[in-house]
Amino acid sequence: MLRSRDLVVLSSFVLSSLAVGCGDSGTGVTVASATDSGASASASATATDGTSTTGTTTASTSNGSNSNSDGSSGTPTTTAPTTTVDPTTSEPDTTMGVESSTSGGIKFDLGQAVDVDVVMPGKGSCRPSETYGAAGGFPKYQDPAFAPFLDKAIAIVTHQIHNAAPNDFALTIVDISGDPPPPNMNYLAPLYHHASWTSSNLGRIFGITLDSDGNIYVAASTAYGSTPTPSVIKRIDSVTAAITDFATLPNNGPAFGNLNYDCVSETIYVSNFEDGRIYQLDMAGQVVSTYHHGTKTVTMGLPNDPGEPNGAFAPLGERPWAVQSNAGRLYYSVWVEHQQVTDPNRDNEVWSVAYVDDTGVIDPATAKLEFSVPKVQGGQNSMPVSDISFAQTGWMLVAQRTMIQDNQTSAHQSTTFEYDYQNGNWVFLGTTYVVGELLPYSACGGVDHSFWEDGYVWMTGDALDFYTPDVVYGLQGTPYGGGGIATSTIIDLDHEVVSQDKGIYGDVEVPIPGDATPVPPPM
Repeated sequence: MLRSRDLVVLSSFVLSSLAVGCGDSGTGVTVASATDSGASASASATATDGTSTTGTTTASTSNGSNSNSDGSSGTPTTTAPTTTVDPTTSEPDTTMGVESSTSGGIKFDLGQAVDVDVVMPGKGSCRPSETYGAAGGFPKYQDPAFAPFLDKAIAIVTHQIHNAAPNDFALTIVDISGDPPPPNMNYLAPLYHHASWTSSNLGRIFGITLDSDGNIYVAASTAYGSTPTPSVIKRIDSVTAAITDFATLPNNGPAFGNLNYDCVSETIYVSNFEDGRIYQLDMAGQVVSTYHHGTKTVTMGLPNDPGEPNGAFAPLGERPWAVQSNAGRLYYSVWVEHQQVTDPNRDNEVWSVAYVDDTGVIDPATAKLEFSVPKVQGGQNSMPVSDISFAQTGWMLVAQRTMIQDNQTSAHQSTTFEYDYQNGNWVFLGTTYVVGELLPYSACGGVDHSFWEDGYVWMTGDALDFYTPDVVYGLQGTPYGGGGIATSTIIDLDHEVVSQDKGIYGDVEVPIPGDATPVPPPM
């Protein structure tokens, strides 16, 4: 396997050739004053529809690695930001030969290879795999109980509590490096919980991201119901595992959708269910900018929307959920409908927008509707996309979550869809990864890749094994080629395979120990 040093030369060549990759370019930027106003930019695309297809493959015997990553940690503080930047004055940046301009170009961190042993750092904190969409750095907790996980492939899963204390954890780290078990058999994967990761300390959380140093960030969520701490994003230190408040944003009830760390700008994007904005935060928890999907405007610093925060959800059709940076654009989903609300004119959607430059400020003039999400099982409604994952330029997975209403979840109406980037458009490839057994639309809304050539796509789900013989709820790993539980690893995340844990699982991230060769698209 190539190591990081060797990948820089390879990645520089490959990514330079991809500089006309995913997403259309646009020009101009609309910057709103403290009070937003202005007409919406128009964007249209043909809704993508189709029937589900089920792929098959042979299960791999390895999905882990033995390499570790290094990094540093710090304790951020939250202070009131000031507004000083005008993104319309940005100049093109041709650092390391990859242009990033006001028209929305590729935004990669490419170290400049002097020779195979000497690499000058590029912009941001990226490792080569992060430029392709991999999760951030690997945690390295000093807790002795974490030592067996340090050289293993792991998945990090958010969830509602399983049981009362002492098992009331809201975050679980799973060792996913074991060989796949026989079909339909629960894999008793080793689990790690830091003693402080209880629901009382972390709250109700869904979205999760990691920075390049392995610090974890989680956002308050109403995906499982109301939450008493809707405005807080928390940080878990990569060394001590200690929890601190990272940022407090305007929110009086609806909480947040998802969040994503962008390693080039070294900022975090988080979708706010209350005001329909995507907030860009620096690594001190300060608001750099916000992007309002409904009006296609950007404000620098905190917004000053009249009447906000008012404790009400942003209207359906103007409410971002999933966010994921990839190939110089921020991809995000828009929650349009759920089980109790049908929009006759729109299904749930995925959009993208380019950045002004390497600061990561969004250029709203480049907003583009990429595709609409199909319905499943002949249903009347499509389900919102709560997570987006890229393995490399041209391979996207989107995970849905079944929602009855704004803050009430259900099950068995959602799946993971695959898309392929062809000739400037994302082409629907169907339900390549079937989540669940007898109820094969049981996605809980999280998806990520393990980024190895023989690796898996990892998804949270309900009813992964449904009484044949076990009752498995939690995490499903399916080989890159696709398939269902017959070729997958299934893991019950409370190690109790008798009763159901419907709707309690959330997002998943798979950080890489060390680094990895960028993953090729599935065959």
